[in-house]
Amino acid sequence: MPAGKRILEDIGWNEYLRPFLYKELPAQTGWMATLGTLCALLFGVLAFSGLVLAMYYNPSPDKAYQSIEYIMKDVPMGALLRGIHHWGAGAMVIAVFVHLLANFFAGAFKPPREWTWISGVGLFLLTLGLGFTGYLLPWDMKAYWATVVASNIPRDIPVIGDLITRMVRGGEMVSGLTLTRFYAIHMLLLPGLLAATAAFHIYLVRIHGLAEPEPSRDRGEAGARRPYRFYPEHLFRSALVFAVVLLGIIALTLLRTPPREEIAGTLIDSYLPRPEWYYMWLFQLLTYFPGRWELLGTLAIPLVGIVLLFAVPFLGRARASAVARRPLATAVGVTAIIGIVYLSLMGFEGARPYGQVILVPDRPLTASEARGLYLFADRECAYCHQISGKGGHRTGPDLANVVAKHRTREFLARYIRNPQAVSTTSIMPKYSLPEPDLQALADFLLALDFSKHPAKIVKRKELLNR
Repeated sequence: MPAGKRILEDIGWNEYLRPFLYKELPAQTGWMATLGTLCALLFGVLAFSGLVLAMYYNPSPDKAYQSIEYIMKDVPMGALLRGIHHWGAGAMVIAVFVHLLANFFAGAFKPPREWTWISGVGLFLLTLGLGFTGYLLPWDMKAYWATVVASNIPRDIPVIGDLITRMVRGGEMVSGLTLTRFYAIHMLLLPGLLAATAAFHIYLVRIHGLAEPEPSRDRGEAGARRPYRFYPEHLFRSALVFAVVLLGIIALTLLRTPPREEIAGTLIDSYLPRPEWYYMWLFQLLTYFPGRWELLGTLAIPLVGIVLLFAVPFLGRARASAVARRPLATAVGVTAIIGIVYLSLMGFEGARPYGQVILVPDRPLTASEARGLYLFADRECAYCHQISGKGGHRTGPDLANVVAKHRTREFLARYIRNPQAVSTTSIMPKYSLPEPDLQALADFLLALDFSKHPAKIVKRKELLNR
């Protein structure tokens, strides 16, 4: 027997590997089926880039931030690797989420693929876990405060809540122990679990096959008989999709450096904690359940959602997979997507840097008007109020309309001192300022008449530093 054939026989090529490679897939398999392979390849990219980055990263509070700086500036191709790792993580979250959605709407969880779906949900949660433990590692303000907020969530669990929070943080506070703990989980535990779960998931896919779509009525017999194998047809499609995504990640890396804020512990009075974009919907959800209802937003709704994801294969035993034949499941899925998108958009809207610019008339201000402008910036009035559509969050009315409403100096001073005494429906807080300061604020508001003078922009930070 030739040496080449002997080697192939020894490694089980004919008995195991060849059937695996050339396995025929459903003829109707579309491009969406490449998402599973894309997720696996992206995980490979993240594992490789993360391994290289770990060679230069120091997981300690006094070195973590500086080691990222060193990677970005001094390590050969370090900025490229970090960019690929950062943007690739976001791409993997999207790919896993879309893959899960595609299988849900295709009914790919129907028997005998229940455990294929369950392992897929596990992969999705592990991917989110990798994102959660990973974004603390840069040790900047966003990483620190987002972790503080997220690690506080288990406190609402009765009896064991405090214990879980301390275990996650390694103590009472987010500290160096939290950083090293997250680093170990991010580098060792979660990748190992994800690799094992992915191997189990792929095994189930190969055992039960891809969920075959219901054939289209206008599909000809020739199309139905056309062979579609794992190799070369499916791997070619998957390689093409992966190449496009990888090129997009590299292009994004070259065009935009991964965002980075000040080092953790920097004192910024107006800092507003915000998580990574794929957790923004959950962060926004928490804002709708204050006080005693907080437990509902932090634990009840997310846990119900996770339980429902795992239970999907057992909630209906009908074998129909077409979307049109499962109206209830389709409606639930679409509603969930709309809800997540809406909450994410609201979260981003609330995270914008409001109140950093103030519109003023382009003319010399009087001493009283200048004092009012300073107070307007110092008391962060610009966060809630816009001026001619610029600056604020629109919580309060646009202040350029004050002149048009013919408000008087006395009325404005009285309103600022006690808004509820003037309007019982006002949500504006009271400002117990000296009378001269109230008059100065009123003078500034009355100066916002842009029909007489053009507008110019003043930066709040520069104004307060004068």
